[in-house]
Amino acid sequence: MRSAATGSEAPLTFDSSAIFMATTREAVSLVAALLEEHGLVETLAALEKEAGTLLHDGAVVDPAELERKLRALRVAHVPAASAELGDEDPLMAPFTGRLATALERTVSGAHASNVLCATFCGESRELVASGGADKLIALTSTSTGEVMHRLATHNAPVLAVAAQPDGGSLLASTAMDGRVQLHDLGTRTLLHEWRDAHRKYALCATWRDGENFATCSSDGMVAAFRAGGESGSFDKCLDLPLSHDHGVTSVGWGRGASAPVLVASVQDSHVLKYYDCAAQRLWSVSMNELDDEHVSFSAMHIAVHPSGKYLAVATDRQRTFVYEWGSRTRVRTLISDFKADDFAPAPRQSWDADGRHLYVAAGEATVALWDVGMERQVSQLVGHSAIVRGLHVCDRPGSRRAVTCSFDKTVRVWGEATAPA
Repeated sequence: MRSAATGSEAPLTFDSSAIFMATTREAVSLVAALLEEHGLVETLAALEKEAGTLLHDGAVVDPAELERKLRALRVAHVPAASAELGDEDPLMAPFTGRLATALERTVSGAHASNVLCATFCGESRELVASGGADKLIALTSTSTGEVMHRLATHNAPVLAVAAQPDGGSLLASTAMDGRVQLHDLGTRTLLHEWRDAHRKYALCATWRDGENFATCSSDGMVAAFRAGGESGSFDKCLDLPLSHDHGVTSVGWGRGASAPVLVASVQDSHVLKYYDCAAQRLWSVSMNELDDEHVSFSAMHIAVHPSGKYLAVATDRQRTFVYEWGSRTRVRTLISDFKADDFAPAPRQSWDADGRHLYVAAGEATVALWDVGMERQVSQLVGHSAIVRGLHVCDRPGSRRAVTCSFDKTVRVWGEATAPA
C-alpha cells in the first residue's frame, strides 16, 4: 500500500486476535474510512473492486470518531517514514538557542472586540500593529504595552496587517470589505487606499521586499502592488484570478529567486497555484503524492520557509504539511493533538528565523511550537482564553519574539525562554 505522504510502503496492521470484536463487514468499513481519511483513494478503489461493493460513501470522516473505533478494533495505522534529510538541511540544522515561548506582556486595551491579526512593525520592530473587528489598527509598544496610536481608516473589520521588511516604515492592511490600505507608521498617515482591490474579504497580505506586496481574497483573486517612480508611490500591478468558485485563502512569495514568484492556496482544491510575475506564467502543483485529484483537506494558510526551500501548508484538518518548494513532495507532516472547534477560523503559522521551528495556531487558545525536522511538538504558548486568530514571529536578528492575538480581545507578546527549548 502506498502512502499519500511519501509514496513509500505504509502498511495497515491488525491484531487478528481482536477482530472478533466486530463483524468482518464493520472491520472492512473502518479500513475503508481509514483509507479515505489518508487520501489513499487508489487503494480504496481496489478494495471496493475486490469486495464488489461501495465501502465508503464519501462522507467526511471524523478523525476522532474513526480513531475511537479503530482503537476498539485494535487496528493501528503505521505512517510512512519521513524523508531522510541531512544535517546540512535547514530543517535539521543544529539549534542551541532560546525560542520565544515565555509570556512577556498582555495587552488588553488595544481593541474593544475580537483581535483578528497582529504583526511586529516599526524601524526596529519595537511596535506591534494589530487589527480588530472594531475596524481599528492599534500600534502598541512592545516594551511598555502602551497603545501609542490607533488608525481609524478602515470601514470594516481588519483581517490582515503586514509590515514592510528590513525595518521599513510602511504597513499594508486588508479588510472584510475587500479594501487594501497602505500606511506610513512614521507619520501615522494613510498613504493610499485601493477600494476596488477585492470584491469581498481580503484575507491575507504579504511583502516580497520593500517594493512589492500581495493580497488575496475570498473572491478568488490575488492582487499585487509595486512601488513605482521616484516618489515611491505604490500602484496595483496585478489582478490574478485563481478560482471562480472558491476563495484564495493565503498567498506568499518565493525567496532567493531573482524572478518574483507568488504561491497561493485555494480552498477546496488539491493544488497550489504558482505564478511567475516576470514571465506571466501560471501553473499548478498537486498536494497529493499520488498526483490524483482527490481533495481530502483544504489548504488554509501557507508559510514560505526562510530559506525558500520549503512551504508549510496549514489545513482545516488539524494537520500541517511541509512540501518542497514548487513540488508535491511532502517531507514532513505535523498532526495536532487537540480538536479544534468546527467553527474555528483558519489556522495561522509562522516560521522561526532559524528555519527549524514552526509556530502553529490551529483553532484553539494555545499555539503549538514544532521542531519540524523531528516532527515533534516541543512547546506551547499558553495564556489566551479564546481562539488565537493571529500569529507572527519577529524577524529582528538576535532577539526572538512572537506576537499572538485572540478572540479574548487581547494581544500577547512572547520572548525568549530562560532555558533552551
